[in-house]
Amino acid sequence: MKRFATVVAISASFLLGGAVSAVAQDEHREREEERKEERHGADEEQRHEAHGQRRAEERHEAHEERRAEERHEAHEERRAEERHEELRRISDEHFREHFGREHYFAVGRVTVLAGHPHFAYGGYRFEIGQPWPARWAYSDHCYIDFVEGRYFLSNVRHPGVRVAVTVVP
Repeated sequence: MKRFATVVAISASFLLGGAVSAVAQDEHREREEERKEERHGADEEQRHEAHGQRRAEERHEAHEERRAEERHEAHEERRAEERHEELRRISDEHFREHFGREHYFAVGRVTVLAGHPHFAYGGYRFEIGQPWPARWAYSDHCYIDFVEGRYFLSNVRHPGVRVAVTVVP
């Protein structure tokens, strides 16, 4: 009986040790799962923060691009104003002698300089500031007129239609 009791005690201690070990392993697994969930939550949080940061960077880049475009447009406006100031004006005396309704000519040949159409007449070079009217021909009789501080090319065959021109140096 003593032997039986000893065997039972040893068996019970093995069973108890096995049960304790199993419980410890379960607790270890649970802690590992909690850590994974925490890491996953932290990873998810980091991904969310990274996404938010990327979006903020994209917004910043878009804002910078808009500012660069605005600066470019302002620069182009200043250049246009400076260019306009550089434009020459025909003296009143020379204008009366060579320009106006009484002095018509055929534009003839148009050259394109820096993407803008130009023609020469009366010792001056003119830049055409508007699209050429469809019904006009380069051989039509035209004249340069000065109206409200601006020069216009008018066509004798099509009165009332005029094209803005500027005198270029």
